[in-house]
Formats: sequence, structure tokens, C-alpha cells
Amino acid sequence: MSKTKKDLHTGTSEQGSLFDSDLEAGTLDVSMPFRDALSKAIRKCQYSTWQVAALISRLSGHNVSEDMLNKVKASDPAYALRAEDLPAIIYVTQSLEPARVLMEAVGGTVSDHNESKFVKLARLEQDNARLQGEIIKLKSELGIRR
Repeated sequence: MSKTKKDLHTGTSEQGSLFDSDLEAGTLDVSMPFRDALSKAIRKCQYSTWQVAALISRLSGHNVSEDMLNKVKASDPAYALRAEDLPAIIYVTQSLEPARVLMEAVGGTVSDHNESKFVKLARLEQDNARLQGEIIKLKSELGIRR
């Protein structure tokens, strides 16, 4: 009876391996930069750490204590915040920095309220230009002149 060693990381289709990537291992580990951004956001906001924890708990419906926030800020790997807590963190601290750290790791950006309006306007203008092009094309196909 022959024993064959099968590579478990190689797919049978042309899809390629799940582990094929141009990124080095650990490249997307944003734990320390996120914790640093969180710590700075809490330090700069108008509330104490206890108040921040209480507000996050109330807004997210997830129990977050002052002790837990202190351990997260102190980089204790046993403690982390849930992704679902991020909107409450942003709202309470009025800082987008924790979200920016997460998004920049994958090449994304975070826009504040005013920047978002400009982005929305640009998208609407692009959509409008695309629709105008389609209207012109359809009118041309139908022989409608204007």
C-alpha cells in the first residue's frame, strides 16, 4: 500500500492556493497601530476612560469596562475590542484615527463628513455623465435629434 503526501494548500482547480499572496506574513497585523490610535483618541477626547467605556457600552450594547479599555490600550493580547464597537468608539471620541489605521492597512481611506459630501458629489457627477452618454446613444439609435 503506497502512501502519498497530499499538499493540502493547493486547490484542484485553476484557482491557486489560498496562501498565495504578495504580502509578507504579519503585514496586516494592525493590532499595535490600532491600539495606539485608540489610546490617542481616548486621551484627546473630552471624556475620561471610564466615561468612554460607559458610552461605548450604552451605544453598542456590548459591555466594555474601563479596565478592559485600559488593557486594550496597554496592548494586552488577551483583550481586544469587537469590530462592531468601532462606530461607538468613533462617535464617543470624535476621532476617525482608529478606523484610518484599519483601512490604510488594505489601501483604503476614511473620509470625514465634509469629505464624504465631495466624494458623493463626484460619484453623482460620474453617474450623471454616464447616464447622459447612454441617453445620447439611445437617442442616436432611435433617430431622435436634439
